[in-house]
Parts: sequence; structure tokens; C-alpha cells
Amino acid sequence: MRVLILSPTPPARGVLRSLTSLGVEPIVALANGEGETDGLVQYLRVSSRGDAEKPMDLRWSRRGLRAVVRDVRPQLLHVVGDPWTPTAEAGAAAARDLKIPYVLVATSSLGGPRGVTARWQADRVRNGAAALAGTGRPALDHLLGGAATPKPTAVLPAGGLAIPAPWTQRPEPNPVVFASVGRLVPERGVDLLLDALSESHGEWRLRVAGTGPVHETLEQQAQRLGLSARIEWLGAMPRDRLPAFWQDVDVLVAPSRSTAEWVEPTGAVVLQAMAHGVAPVVSRCGALPDVVGEGGLVVDDGDVAALTRAVQGLVAEPSRCRVIGNAARQRVLEQQGDGPVAERMLLLWRRVLEKQR
Repeated sequence: MRVLILSPTPPARGVLRSLTSLGVEPIVALANGEGETDGLVQYLRVSSRGDAEKPMDLRWSRRGLRAVVRDVRPQLLHVVGDPWTPTAEAGAAAARDLKIPYVLVATSSLGGPRGVTARWQADRVRNGAAALAGTGRPALDHLLGGAATPKPTAVLPAGGLAIPAPWTQRPEPNPVVFASVGRLVPERGVDLLLDALSESHGEWRLRVAGTGPVHETLEQQAQRLGLSARIEWLGAMPRDRLPAFWQDVDVLVAPSRSTAEWVEPTGAVVLQAMAHGVAPVVSRCGALPDVVGEGGLVVDDGDVAALTRAVQGLVAEPSRCRVIGNAARQRVLEQQGDGPVAERMLLLWRRVLEKQR
């Protein structure tokens, strides 16, 4: 099977290599850089302008893209981009012109096109796709807009998650060390975690990695609740220090709260923690419940009482941290590794091609 992948940023190389082992010949359209071949993966440069890190600014040469599609003759196009983005529009146009089916993979869980013409264009791109997917459950739900569809659908994570191997079984915590990682803004719900911990009895510690506009307010809240001696404020943490950080914590708590402008898009930090065997406790916000599944504890968005019960249960029975952490790591291995992501992509592509016969 030959598939042309059109995305502002190239897919994870681990996913692409896994696809080749499954009999796929992936060809990646590059907006920047030079064409190259990496094993059985081919990268082809397509003329473009704009910043690949800003999907609404990136403009692909439609003539150049059509020429690449004609030259490589893929069986389908895999287009990563919301239907109102130039990437999705260019991919859909090339697929229509050359009568090739395309899969549309949305990345956003909020927002959309503005103006009648833009909405019409986005609807045309979405309706013309042979299959619909999202990089997370919220993105897929947003793409579907609450409507049922007979088309194949899937959740296709980006892949490229670093899963440590070999891995050593974590010791039983004493005391339980909780962690919060991320920018300190109201949406992250760290204030809810402090309220919950203030009602928890027993030995525990909290490590907070991150900084932001509510940092001072949170420290004042901790002092007011009498928690300061149990909390370590670490400030912003570089990504390369996170693997070592995970070894020193038992539970990651992500009590994010949804707003009209924001929901948790991918749960990337939660996935990293799970990969290291850290037990996750999350709110029912955006992608978090789907990411955690049966591999952690999920409480309702903004429910401090439920969050208190969750953290108190782990403090009262520390051995559960290791049990939940093992389940979390297993879930990541089964669903978020490069191999499983590649298998889900291939399954969706096969369904598309079978419907085309």
C-alpha cells in the first residue's frame, strides 16, 4: 500500500518505520527541508510558504502538490489538518482533481472557520473525506460536530512518545509523592488539587513543576491551607529533565477545568507520566479521560470532593499507586507506542480502500 502523508510537520519517524514493517510505503510531503529517503520512507519537498508551526499561515503550492501526487501515484492521501486550514484544503483539492480518496485527521477541539465562504469550504473538505479521524477524542468529536457518520472514523495519536525500556518496577511509595506539571494558569486546576490535599489525612508530598501567572496566588493558597511545608515549587522544567523527574514522583494529578476557550487537547504530559509508570489522576476535561481510560483515576471536572476521595484513597493505601502506575504504563504500551499507532492508521486506510472497491 502506498500512502502520501500531508501534514504541516512530518509524522514521528518511529510511526513511519512501523508502517513500513506492516507493508506500507509511506511518502511524506515536506513543507520545509530537502527530500530524502530514510529506509523505506520517502520524503518529498513540496513548494510552500509560511510557517509550518502555524497551520493557518502555511500555504502549499497546489500545482506542486498535484505534481507530487501524480508522480508517486498513492492509493490514498492522509491529510493532517482541520478542515478550515490551508493544508486540508490543498490536500482535498489534489485528491479531488486526481480522484484519490483522502483521510482527514483533525487536530483541534475548539474553533472553526469564520465567514460563510470559509464555512462552506470547510464543510466541503470534511464532507469529501473518505474517512475522518482526530489526534485525540475531542478533536474527532469536534470534527464530527455531534453528527453520526457512515464513514470510517478513528482516533490517531501523533505517536513519537518516548516509552522507557528497559523499565524497573517502582518501589512502594512512602510517603506518596504527588506531582503537578505544566503552566500555572487557572485552567490547569492546581488550586483544586491544593483544596483536595488540604482535606487528605496521612503522609504525602507535592512537587509542582511549572510557572505562570497564578504562581504567587497558589503559593499564598498553600500557605493559607497550612500546606507549604509539604510542597516543593520547582519552577519551569526543561523537557530533558522530565524523565528523571518521573522517577521521584508516584502520582501525577491533572485536574484541568474546561472553559469556553480551552479544553485539554492531548494530555501529552499525562501520557509521559504514564509511560514511566506514574499513576494518573485526571479530570473529565478534553482528551484526559480518553487518554487515561482504565489506566488511572478520572473525576468530574471541577469536583473537589471527588478529587479529595481520589488522592485520599492513594494516601491511605500507597500500594495502589504502583498497581495503577503499572496499568497506566501498559495502556500506553498498547495504545500510544509507535507500533500500535501505525496499526490503527493501517486499519483505517484498509477500511477506506475496501469501501472504494
